[in-house]
Amino acid sequence: MADMDGKQDKLIARLFKDTLIIFLLSMFVSTIGYVIDGIITGSFLGTEAIAAFGLTMPYQRFVTIFPAVIVLGMQVLCSKALGRGDLREANEIFSLAMFAALSIAILLMGGTLLFPEQIADILDAEESLGAIRELTIDFIQAYAFGLPAIASVVLLPIMQLDNDRRRTVISAATFAICDIVGDLLNIFVLDGGLWGMGIATVVSHWIAAGVLLLHFLKPDSNFKFLPEAVSLRHFRQMILIGLPVILGRGTAVLRIAFFTRMSVVLAGEVGVAAYAVLENFSELLEIIPRAFGASTQMIGGILIGEQDRNSILRLMKLALKSSLIISLMMTAGVFLGAPLIADLYTKDPDTMTYQTTLEGLQLAIAFLPLCTVGIIFQYYYQACGRFRLVSGLTIAGNVGFIVPIALLLTAHFGLDGLWFAFPLSYATFLLTIFIITCRHCGRITFKLEDYLLLPEDFDVANDKQLNITVTSKAEVIGLSERTQSFCEASGIDKRRSMFAGICIEEMAGNIVDYGFDDDKNHFVDVRIIIKGEQVIIRMRDDCRPFDPKKQAEIHHPEDPVAHIGIRLCKKISTEFDYVNVLKLNNLIIKI
Repeated sequence: MADMDGKQDKLIARLFKDTLIIFLLSMFVSTIGYVIDGIITGSFLGTEAIAAFGLTMPYQRFVTIFPAVIVLGMQVLCSKALGRGDLREANEIFSLAMFAALSIAILLMGGTLLFPEQIADILDAEESLGAIRELTIDFIQAYAFGLPAIASVVLLPIMQLDNDRRRTVISAATFAICDIVGDLLNIFVLDGGLWGMGIATVVSHWIAAGVLLLHFLKPDSNFKFLPEAVSLRHFRQMILIGLPVILGRGTAVLRIAFFTRMSVVLAGEVGVAAYAVLENFSELLEIIPRAFGASTQMIGGILIGEQDRNSILRLMKLALKSSLIISLMMTAGVFLGAPLIADLYTKDPDTMTYQTTLEGLQLAIAFLPLCTVGIIFQYYYQACGRFRLVSGLTIAGNVGFIVPIALLLTAHFGLDGLWFAFPLSYATFLLTIFIITCRHCGRITFKLEDYLLLPEDFDVANDKQLNITVTSKAEVIGLSERTQSFCEASGIDKRRSMFAGICIEEMAGNIVDYGFDDDKNHFVDVRIIIKGEQVIIRMRDDCRPFDPKKQAEIHHPEDPVAHIGIRLCKKISTEFDYVNVLKLNNLIIKI
């Protein structure tokens, strides 16, 4: 049993690593463009420009709220549909998400272009700020033209689910390179100021969106935009799942607006410039928790669809352990390298802006490990469908904790208290999760399984499930007998127990024979569960894509002997579904 658990741990680790790497790379190269925008603005355009850039941050966050809501709802619903083997439903959800995201983006673009001065007023870019107000208006007007392209963020999880992970990284790299080149051209050739910085970002977003859209020209793409499938059937659930994002991004806008105002009150232009640097660079730092959270959410959604409690627990252990190690290393690196980072954003290291920025980086960086753990739990609870819990945690985390903590600390420590508020608010966030879990369990607990907050009937009992991992042809031998014995011991009649054994040995043997022939290490992960009188078999492997249903239909369909094993399994099963997701073949057989 220990050996079997070890194999399954490796399977989860392998899948998590592959997914995490893509999320990290894509988030990093896309975020680096935004960070470099801030660095170039501060270094070449001066304090007024970086202050104006800082004032636009609530706007930049606000316009991403609606695409982010749709992305989250779509990703969770698609993952669960694929976990059930329902590709048609996944396509319906994707088509609805595309239509909704693009429609909302066009409306936001029109609103921004029609009312730029009113938006500037909302952003506190008042007339008294003079040039800073004009620079703020310039940037948001330019940025508005890129909103429909920004809506292409809906496509990012589809690239992962549809086995085109590299395209996500290529698109993000394209955006970063184009943005950096555009920024440099604007500074040294065109002299377009902050308006030119916005245009460079817009052009980069459109080019990156084009790279993603090329995916759908592939003939083997599982996901297709189906206009006829666009309906409101999934819209309510999509919005409910994404509701924490509305609350999260919305309250993040309020938090940024609050911190911007506080930094102005406490230190004027220097304070808001330092806060703009901290917020800008934090985008890069937060890649770590967001990538770990997104990977946990995507894989967790599939495992939740499969109702596999043990695998979910393995996933959470891996995510928390590895993320803490990386985030602690990043924290130490930023603390020691803070002088270099501050120097990137300021023209003169002898200025008050430099010193204030340096202090902000070193005092606030302790938030990262705490934030990482909190976001992993938050993203996991979203995948579980605990919308009220996530909504409450989101509001508390963004404004409920940090605002009173900041007000209390700044009264005693001034601007330093503003920086201290970041780690203290995340510590309070984790304490809240601890209290909620203990209350849910009725006792003080530190067991990770309790923090999953899964219902008692989420998975079948351990004696009603059998998990087997096959890594060689020799391990296939005996699968039929082992499966039949398990099914009979679980109360399944002899005839259907025999059918289950035949299906598993036939399909596992077929995978090993034709999928293990490339001299690479592969696996076949088999899970058998008994639900009432039904036997459910899930087989997963990491070999090249192979749809047994399609193969039996298109190759010699008139020959009753061709693919006889697949035909037999289809005949004796009540459901026989296949889907390829996250570069894994997934076959679900119900008997």
